[in-house]
Amino acid sequence: MELFNKLGREIESLWRDKNYNEEIFPTLAADALKRADMPSKVTPWEVLEWTLGQSELPPQKDLSGNFGDPPITLFVAPRFYIDVYFWVDGTTQIHQHSFCGAFQVLLGSSIHSWYEFERRESINKFTEIGDMSLKLCELLQTGEVQEILAGRQYIHSLFHLDQPSATIVVRTGQSPLSLPQYSYLKPYLAIDPFFDQQTVTKKIQCLNTLIRLKHPETDRLITELLKTSDFQTTFAILSAVRGHLQSNQLDQMFNLGTPQERFDKFLEIARQRHGASSDIFPEIFAFREWQNEIVKRRSYVTSPDHRFFFALLLNVEGRERIFALIKQRFPKSEPIEMVLDWVFELGQTRVVGTNSPNALGIEEFDDLDMFVLERLLKEETDEQIRTSVNTEYSAEKSESVLAKLDGSLSKIRDAAIFRPLFAGPQAPSLQTSLAA
Repeated sequence: MELFNKLGREIESLWRDKNYNEEIFPTLAADALKRADMPSKVTPWEVLEWTLGQSELPPQKDLSGNFGDPPITLFVAPRFYIDVYFWVDGTTQIHQHSFCGAFQVLLGSSIHSWYEFERRESINKFTEIGDMSLKLCELLQTGEVQEILAGRQYIHSLFHLDQPSATIVVRTGQSPLSLPQYSYLKPYLAIDPFFDQQTVTKKIQCLNTLIRLKHPETDRLITELLKTSDFQTTFAILSAVRGHLQSNQLDQMFNLGTPQERFDKFLEIARQRHGASSDIFPEIFAFREWQNEIVKRRSYVTSPDHRFFFALLLNVEGRERIFALIKQRFPKSEPIEMVLDWVFELGQTRVVGTNSPNALGIEEFDDLDMFVLERLLKEETDEQIRTSVNTEYSAEKSESVLAKLDGSLSKIRDAAIFRPLFAGPQAPSLQTSLAA
């Protein structure tokens, strides 16, 4: 499209005058996107229509569509190119880049989270153990621009709130100095998602087949493989096994114990092999399953406000951060009142075709639970909440309410959906559990 050709030619000329210095490219590209103001001049639908009408497109940099749904390359220069990425679903993937540039929101809005990773142990070039912390979280609206920095200085996630969303990306090719391009698994692991060793890959595929076929020797074969595997392969094996455990296939196959008991035995083998380094595995799997649970609950609802609330829970830790983003999106409303309204509505939402009691996933969620949630969000202590019960309820009713209070406090604090609201600056610590 001519608008993108014009933008590309401008960036090419400006960057060539700076001798293709990659250190200045993110700022140069971001400034050019701001001047061009593409969201006011072209729609994503025009990009799609133009693409369908061409007899030959510019060279496509991601032909298989690994990133975007789809990604479309609109301009190619010798040292950079311009893509438009379409997004149908949000993703929580945290990653860094092996390239630099800038992006602009063409359609929709996103939760943009920026992280830091403090490395504690380098397993090898492709795997590291460390501690993740959320550095910045903000809402990006249509037209807003962000620089893309290569490597660890820009570890981020972009969760797209609207269906669809679209992003313009101006980026260089891959820089060997910024490899590997890590993805990050909360709360402790950095791993290269592009690492592909054919022997390991084929072994995992064989295990998947044995598991699906419920072969009686699968347990023994997994155990033997774990006893001799390196750390990275161990994690890949456990990830594959865990996925099948969640669907209870291994439980049915072995007909021995619960899925959690089976997985605990595999974790113990990993610990015997890799020592304290393997202690990160339970929390990584637990956090992943918590995310999957919230994603599933988000799929139950269609209200944009409810989906926004679930998106916040997926991406943001801590009451203050969550409230700040609610205030940014709804400046005339009080965040705590909005959260309480959303929770009440979700508590009344029945999910057809599932065993879930409501969209919250909390059994017998009632008025007392709402009362407790409000008090906890106002950061009252347990003793203050007891005092509030005596203030809010009649003398006759307060006695029965107080008798149920400890149970309600535990229910709210333990509920998966509320963990981010009560978390500190780090991600909540989760216990690994699999339902039999």
